[in-house]
Amino acid sequence: MLTKPRFDLKDHIRPLILLPFIASDWEAIIELRSEQYVHTIDEIDGQVIDLIKADNPEAQLSKEELDQRLTEFFRDKEKDFYGAWVFYPWKNTLVHILDEEDFIRIRTLRNNYKITPSEQLELRKKKVGIVGLSVGQSIALAMTLERSFGEIRLADFDTLELSNLNRLKAGVTSLGLEKVVIAAREISEIDPYLKVTLYREGITTQNIDEFLVGNGKLDLLIDECDSLDIKFLIREKAKLEQIPVIMDTSDRGMLDIERFDQEPDRPIFHGLLNGISISELANLSNKERVALGLKITGLESLSLRMKASLLEVGSTITSWPQLASAVFLGGATVAHVGRRILLGDNIPSGRFYVDFDEIVKVEQLEENLILPSFQEPSAISSHIVAQLPSGILQSGYILSSEELEKILTLANMAPSGGNVQPWIWVFDRKGILHLFHDQERSHSMLDFKGTGSLIAFGAALENLRLAAAQEGLEIEIINHIKDFEEELIASIRFVTKLNRPIEVPHFDLVEGISLRCTNRKNSVRQLIEKEKLIELEKFASCEGFEIRFTEDSKDLDELAKIVGGMDRMRFFHEEGLVDFIKEVRWTEKDAIETRDGIDIATLELSGTEKAAMGLLKDPRTIRFFRKFLMGMGLTKISKETVTKSSAIMVLQGDRFSTETYLEAGKVLQRIWIKANMMGISFQPVTAMLFIFQKVLQETNHGFTKEEFEEIQTLKSRFDQIFKNEGGTLDLFMFRLNMVTNPSVRAFRRNVQDTLILV
Repeated sequence: MLTKPRFDLKDHIRPLILLPFIASDWEAIIELRSEQYVHTIDEIDGQVIDLIKADNPEAQLSKEELDQRLTEFFRDKEKDFYGAWVFYPWKNTLVHILDEEDFIRIRTLRNNYKITPSEQLELRKKKVGIVGLSVGQSIALAMTLERSFGEIRLADFDTLELSNLNRLKAGVTSLGLEKVVIAAREISEIDPYLKVTLYREGITTQNIDEFLVGNGKLDLLIDECDSLDIKFLIREKAKLEQIPVIMDTSDRGMLDIERFDQEPDRPIFHGLLNGISISELANLSNKERVALGLKITGLESLSLRMKASLLEVGSTITSWPQLASAVFLGGATVAHVGRRILLGDNIPSGRFYVDFDEIVKVEQLEENLILPSFQEPSAISSHIVAQLPSGILQSGYILSSEELEKILTLANMAPSGGNVQPWIWVFDRKGILHLFHDQERSHSMLDFKGTGSLIAFGAALENLRLAAAQEGLEIEIINHIKDFEEELIASIRFVTKLNRPIEVPHFDLVEGISLRCTNRKNSVRQLIEKEKLIELEKFASCEGFEIRFTEDSKDLDELAKIVGGMDRMRFFHEEGLVDFIKEVRWTEKDAIETRDGIDIATLELSGTEKAAMGLLKDPRTIRFFRKFLMGMGLTKISKETVTKSSAIMVLQGDRFSTETYLEAGKVLQRIWIKANMMGISFQPVTAMLFIFQKVLQETNHGFTKEEFEEIQTLKSRFDQIFKNEGGTLDLFMFRLNMVTNPSVRAFRRNVQDTLILV
């Protein structure tokens, strides 16, 4: 009986090549052929016929002629002793094949002359290393089929899982096997004469040098591993050894080439990870890997479906997706370009795409959005001036330009939805200041019937009242707005000026106007003293409003799901999506130039969160979610905002009217300023309340039937938390927290950009 020690099969990874002219090998062949469990394949006749055809390419030999020449070929040769016998222990199969030179010649015959015989001979000298055997397996297969190397080194520590079978060439019978073993067996079944070296523990700091230069330096390194620290390590070492590196990303057919052999000073990853050390790349979570991976691949270069998928990581999927078609395309691309590099072609470093969605155009979900631009007050002054009210007495005191700018600077520090700053101030010849609604600037889904802007106007008027009192100015505020969506909000008449500040109600808050800000930082949750919460609550109750709040962690967990669900609904809404893209200032340059909108720096995002937020810039991503009822990752954007809050408060009123919202803005500003003066941070979390009102009061709200039903369910869950049985109106929701000062504060437009002088 055949025994394992005799053949040293090394865990059934490599085949055993037996040469019949060696006595011990012939004895082994005889024994194997006699074993019942061994399947013998002896198709040497067919291989010799191929050899005969190759020796006579000009002849069209008939079957009879080929049979005759085959007989002549073996006239002086014993067939069993011709060529070699290869035993594949994992298949218990013995195969009779040509000897090495004839085998290589016939197996690569159909390569000629896309690969010339001299090039094929050159490729036999090459050593190729592949790290990562998912995409790497298809590359190894393609390069094996073309015989683009003489030795291949494979490194991967992972085993085959069921979820790998969407893209790896393997079957359920291989589940649990090491990926390098599967690849090595496949290579040897195609060509047993190829040298295959395995690094079954993957690449480590201990074996990287041996992998790259042991027993001869690699001629080409192919990176298809997932670990960013290993990606960094192999490039550092490859750069030192001047070995070219190729990587395929299996999205949009992106091929990355770094010719460290030609450019030894070339920065790793084209300089995209400059400033990041290898120690920062180890032990990353999936979301952290995605964020840094996006620095390498580039956010804008991703396909629509990859962007959509990355937003689902950690919600409905555990990691980024890969398709067999993309993996096999990557295998072909790397095999082709890798062969050209190995043959000395002058392939440049860079990034290249084989994007079939670009080559074979498919119908887009919708055209890209065109975002509106704003007109400054000077462009719409005639329209506004025509609406100036008459019948108001001239101001008793006419402000100087310096006084006007001073109080408007403080008035304009008021908060507004999306920081759009929807105010236009008009100062007329009678010394009266008028407040108008710039509806073009504020138009959005969340500004339902102008309710969000009315809260901003109330806050601005409160700032102005306090600022005027500090300057000794007695004022009269005349409210004009009666119906929603009117442009003229209020007029301010300056009655007189004293030589001292005027002690108006809540005058102590004037020092906090410039202190007030939105703070989106998260930290370890810390409860706020009840006395402070009650003090804030009194600002509402003394004006006929009510505040309800929760500190309960279970409530906050449930509320986080509700807020997240409504974030998803907002992004699904066509207008809501436009609003979001429009209001965010994605770069510091944009924030400085416009001095409005939400500066992305004020969102206090981690690198991972910023990358996820950036994915939303492409409206096709959200439309894709909406079409396929996906996007659960969108529900996580606000999770920590809610769950790490000290408390969540809701300001409530009793009537849906312009007066209610305008007065609510004043009350809200007092609460906000006071909270900040007490060292409590404040952040609006109120977008969904405006959506609730839109859905409740409009039939053409822009949501699908399924989305409408989802919103109704979320509204019901919200009402249960704050025990609203329908008798009160939810006006504004905000969170209170105990954190350090914000990293960045929102910009404000210059007074001159908001003021019209008549």
